[in-house]
This record gives sequence, structure tokens and C-alpha cells, in this order.
Amino acid sequence: MKEKKWVAKWIEYNPQPYNPSIRAEITDGAPIFYTKFRIDKKPQKAYIDICGLGFYVLRINGKRIGDELNPAFSAYDKTVYYNTYSISEYLIEGENSIDVTLGNGWFLEFKKNPWEFEHASWRARHQLICEIFADDLLVLKTDSSWLCGKSKTVFNSLRYGETYDSTAELNDHINASIAHGPGGIIKPQQIDPVRVIEELKPVRIIGESNSVYDFGVNISGNVEIVVSGKRGSKVSIQYCERIDENGNPDCKDIMHDLKLDRFQKDEYILSGVGEEHWHSCFGYNGFRYAKVSGNANIISVTARNLHTDLKTAGGFQIDSAFLSSVQSAVIRSTLTNFHHIPTDCPQREKNGWTGDAHLSCEQTLFNFEMYNAYIKYLDDIVDCQRANGAIPCIAPTSVWGYNWGTGNAWDAAIFEIPWQMYLFYADESVLRRYYPAMEKYFNFMLTMEDDGIWKNGLGDWCAPEQSKTVSPYAVLTAYAYRISKLFAKICAVLSRNDEQNYAETVAQKIKNTFLQIFDNKECDSQALLSMQLYFGLTNNVSDILERLIKQIEKDEFHITTGIFGTKYMFNVLTDYGRCDIAYKILCVEDYPGYKYMLNNSSGTFCENWSTQSASLNHHMYSSIGEWFFKGIAGIKLDETQPGFKRIFIRPYVPDDCKKFKVWHSTPFGKLSVEYNDSEFTIYVPNGCEGIFEFNGIKSLVREFSIIKVS
Repeated sequence: MKEKKWVAKWIEYNPQPYNPSIRAEITDGAPIFYTKFRIDKKPQKAYIDICGLGFYVLRINGKRIGDELNPAFSAYDKTVYYNTYSISEYLIEGENSIDVTLGNGWFLEFKKNPWEFEHASWRARHQLICEIFADDLLVLKTDSSWLCGKSKTVFNSLRYGETYDSTAELNDHINASIAHGPGGIIKPQQIDPVRVIEELKPVRIIGESNSVYDFGVNISGNVEIVVSGKRGSKVSIQYCERIDENGNPDCKDIMHDLKLDRFQKDEYILSGVGEEHWHSCFGYNGFRYAKVSGNANIISVTARNLHTDLKTAGGFQIDSAFLSSVQSAVIRSTLTNFHHIPTDCPQREKNGWTGDAHLSCEQTLFNFEMYNAYIKYLDDIVDCQRANGAIPCIAPTSVWGYNWGTGNAWDAAIFEIPWQMYLFYADESVLRRYYPAMEKYFNFMLTMEDDGIWKNGLGDWCAPEQSKTVSPYAVLTAYAYRISKLFAKICAVLSRNDEQNYAETVAQKIKNTFLQIFDNKECDSQALLSMQLYFGLTNNVSDILERLIKQIEKDEFHITTGIFGTKYMFNVLTDYGRCDIAYKILCVEDYPGYKYMLNNSSGTFCENWSTQSASLNHHMYSSIGEWFFKGIAGIKLDETQPGFKRIFIRPYVPDDCKKFKVWHSTPFGKLSVEYNDSEFTIYVPNGCEGIFEFNGIKSLVREFSIIKVS
């Protein structure tokens, strides 16, 4: 894509006259930039290119343009995104006004946090660049003629919240200063924006003084309040996932590793004029409950669920209330954890953990159109890759995540996500685009080997407490094998024969060492045995499968796996024709299992199986969503015919289900598998072929088929 040539300058608000001996303080408020410009006649076509860091609110002639949380978060010293809006309807003939208010976002973290974004290399004063074109003529650009100053948003932070003071006096406006810019290459933003997708009314009002609003499910966003009262009165909004026995906000679990004096708390100071409508503008919160309190009349409170506007690409429906609730949790957990990047949770961290991202990428690709979103996230990983090939466990990142939390199991995202995109979209360009980063990481990974195994990194994260699982060394070594095999496949697609052969040789060496050190040496566990089958780290499949089934039966079908083992287990049981066992595991009533988790959460998956602490909204267990497509519908992609050109369809119908429907938008059109009381209705898009197998029945499906089964 051709890089845009900017005439405009980056500008900033610098209230301190330049003095080399004084380091001007960076504000935690949100500065506003504004100017006026003339247009001789109303244009037929007009647009604005704009980037305001961290996030911005844009108004022309007093009207807000868009409702998005933009631009997308990135490693700003490597990549910066700008947005384009059509604005012809907002412009008038003659004099026009524009103002842009800049929030901190990820660009300017001003207080200490465990992930050290306060040390980010890009951290600087808020910065703005924009250009307006009317009928292809440049009519406005940012420069030092713009005025700027403080706005009525006197405080804003991604984790702390916002404070808006309607009574603030704004009389310190000065000319903007030319800024260095954040340092990254400025590119057009392709990923869909973060915007309000859903509004919810409270399902009940509880707590002391009836001030806690319960919205019934976990969401990511904020609330809009309508209030009235005396000038200077303050309304506080405390967001939380849990409440205590008295119905009041309980944030102690979610804040266990945060040392904050304020967390997910908004404040609004009234002007005292009529009914006042307000919501925060420069961040989002993870919550089910919002305590709204203060010396004011609270007229209404509405929750606003905002996340990346991912478009639906597939769906699963079934006549089972429980399975429907699991699918609903898959969707809600995924969406409320996608804010320009796939985040781990929407409250405490909001970080783009690589392990979480690649574990859930298959179900996400089945359910949503993810091409631009994953390209953006993979670019984030590449931007954070070090010269030696190392990548951090979160992306984007500042300085954190290169030593703790990383390792092969997490770093595999740079291979797993492009490979799955290739299988879903049949687009070799994705593999070519990230091949250099994969090659660098592959060579780096080999330097981390220690006596034939890998020891640096995390293993099967968040397994149930006191459960028998698999050692981190085994997981890390298994992923070294997985990465080598994936790299070999990718090299084969790209016709890099020498590299393919080398990667295959490395993989075989790792497998030999793994079998020598770990096979039959560790105690049998669901995670270990599933991992061996999933990665092909065994020379005796039937023995490992038999031992896995015996272990599952010994565990009374309860899950004893963490986030990796859970994905492995459901996949291998499906691949080896034991969906019946996978279904039993899914439907276990008590702890640990999916039903227990969902009965003790708020419509989203939790950070751990116990649900008793930490986050109630994580997507890292959402890989179960792919099982509805791969297990129940039986859809399996043929790696030799990517993009669904050839599809194996081997459904599983649970005994207590009479009907289901699964669909997905492939590159060739809509694929659907529907079951209704002993009859399958299957549609395979033109240009594709489906190979249907069920209870001994085998049929080639092109386009539309109805297959009756007894």
C-alpha cells in the first residue's frame, strides 16, 4: 500500500515555555485542540484523515464525527494508525470550526502498573495530526496556528477511569507546538473500529440506597447516566464484576496484582443546568455491575457494550439450553475481549496475550470475519519482535513480557494464527507476509534448547487446583516440535524446500528426545496424553488413546486440564471418533467443568475453573467453540485444499439433541450443516466438495443435499 504523504504537522499541547533545564509535566487530563477554517462553497465530497493519540473525540461545527474509540492501539514507535471519515454533511459554506480532544489511551500511561506501560518508549504528550480535503483540495492541516488547552476531562486512564468536570474554567488556551510525532510509520487503519455495539438496561437495582445497577451479564464498556442536581455536585460510577454480601461492589479479587488507589471508576461533576447526559469517552471497563452514587438525582443508567465491530462469519444453534449458553459465552467472551487486539480480560489487564489469542483463533475464525483483525494483531507481534527473533507474551508491549510469561507455547501464535488464516482463507500471502518473522523466531527458538528440551516459559496454564496435569518442560518441548512441523508445512506451501527439509529434520530430532524423556516417564494425565495425540508425539496412537480414555473415566469426566490441554483433549477425542466422550466431559454438572463455570459466572468464561477469584471474563477457554463446528457438525478442513475447497463432514448427534444448525461463510460462499430428527440438510458452496460420513453412510456432497439417517 502506497504510503500517504502528509502536509500536516504533528502538534501537541505544551503549557510550559521551552526551557532546557525544565522537564514539563505530562498532564493526566485530556487536552483539546481547535481552529476555524473557511470553505467558499459546500463541497460535494469531503473527508478528514486524522490520528490523535492516545484516543480522540472529533467534532466539526459542534457535532461529533463517529462514535469510535480510535485509533487502534499499536507499538506507536513502530506503527501508528490514522482514520478517514467522510465529512461533507458536516461542513457548511463559509466559516467552519473543528475541535479534537485527546485522551491518554495506551499512548500515555502515567501511573505505575505491573506491565510497565509507564516506561513505554513512545510515551509523550498527547499528539495530533489531521488533514481535511474538500473536493480534492487540502483546506485544513494541523500546524502551530491551532489553539489548544485543557478540556473538561480533567483525568482519564484505561484502568483508573475518567473524571469530567462540567464546571471547569477553560481559559488557558495557547498555540499548539510542533511535535516530534510518536515515531512509527503512519498507516491507514484497516481493522474495524471499537464502537458501541449494544445498549443494556439494568435487570435490577440493588445494594445500599439502591445504587448498584445489575446488567445481568459481563460486558466491556461504560454506562451513560442522565442526572440532574446542583452545580458542582459529583456522581461516581464504580464498575465491577462481583458484589459482596450486601450488594456493594467487590473489586478485591480482580485487583490482586494492582496497586491502585482508584480502579474502573468514573466521575461526573454537574453543571447544574437541566438534565445532564454523560458517559466516559477514552476507555472501557469490564463489568456486570455499576454503582452510581452521589449528591444528585439519578434519572437513568444505561450500559454501553463496546468492542471491535467484528462481523459475524458463522453460527451454531442447537435445541439444548446448556450448549446454547456455552456458544453464547464463546461469543460474548470473544467480543468483550477484542479492543483492537484480542485481550485477556477487559478489566484488570486488557493485554494482548499471545497464548490466549492462538488458542481461541479457530473458534474465532469460524464465528467471525477476522482477516483484518488478525493481520493487525500479527503486525503488532512483528513490531515487538527483537532483533534476535524473540517475541513477548503480550503484544503490543512496551518493555514487559520478553522474559516472564513467554516461551514456545505462547510464542507459537506467530505460526498458529497465520496457518489457520491460510486454512480458512486460502491466502498464501499471509504466510509470505509473516515468513521472515517466523524464520527469525524459529532460529531463536533453537538457541533456547537445553539438553534437548525447552525449560523457559509457561505450561498448561490455569489447570484446576490440585489436578494432575503435565510439566511445563513437556509442554514447551512439545510446542518446539509443533512450531517446527508448522514451519515445515509453511515452507512447503511457499516452495522453500531447503528450509522445509531442515525444519522436518529438527522436528524429528525433537520428537525423538521428547519420547526418550517424557513418554511413559510422566504420570498419565488428560493434558499429557491429549498433547501427545494432538501434536503426534507418539509412535503408539492406540495405546495413548486408550490410556487417555481410562484417565478421563478415572476423573469421572471432569476436566483436569488448563487452557492448552482443554483444546487438545476436545480435538483429539473428535479426531479419533470419540465425540461421545467429549460431550460427556462438556456436560459434567459439578466442578471442574464448563457447566460449573457458567453457572457461577455472568455469561462469559472465567480465568480459572473455580470461578472463585480473579477475572470472570476471559476468552482463553473459548476453544470449546470450535468443537461445535468440528465435533457436532463434524467439519474438518483438508489442508491440501485450503479455504474449504474440500470439506470432510462427520457429524456427531448427542442423544439428547434432536436438531442443530451450523453455518460458516467460506471464501466460496455459505456452508451449512443442519440436522432435524434423523435428516441432514447440507449445503456446500459452488466450487467446493463435501465428503459426508455418518454411521456408515458416506456421500459426496456438491451444493445441496438432504440425507436421511436412521
